[in-house]
Amino acid sequence: MTFKIGESVSLLQEVGYYTIIQINDPFAIVQDAHGFEYQVKLTSLIKRIPVSGNVVNKELTEAANPKKKQVGSAIPTLDLHAVALGIDRMPPHELLEKKLYHCRVFLNQCIEKRQTKVLIIHGVGEGKLKSAVRKLLQSKPGISYHDGNYSVRGVGSTIVEFRLSEVRKF
Repeated sequence: MTFKIGESVSLLQEVGYYTIIQINDPFAIVQDAHGFEYQVKLTSLIKRIPVSGNVVNKELTEAANPKKKQVGSAIPTLDLHAVALGIDRMPPHELLEKKLYHCRVFLNQCIEKRQTKVLIIHGVGEGKLKSAVRKLLQSKPGISYHDGNYSVRGVGSTIVEFRLSEVRKF
């Protein structure tokens, strides 16, 4: 990789950004934000590419729509929060059944598309929805599951893995 004097770079295994002030192959002298200079190997430099605000906002907009998504290598995700499903004005006694219905539809779609892994976000709460989802998953062969991301409040999601040769629709 070729570098130029004045170019903004980062160093492998270091935090921060640096500016190249001199190049003496195979080394470069870089200056950090505080004015300190370091001699480093050119092979440990990484070019910094500026990102426009529009790209970041686009990603945030996509992440803010938690209903159902699959982006590139990301696993398909279903958010079972009532607001995300658009059923937040439903009576509480019907809410659990409607959420489980959405879960079954989502899982069937993923099985049809031959997905091997999906993420179901049920929230931390009291655990009623989590228990209901896991009971639903236990009823089918070819499915294994485990806790998703852990937060300070607890585990609010379940990762579901399908063995495509064994799994059947709900």
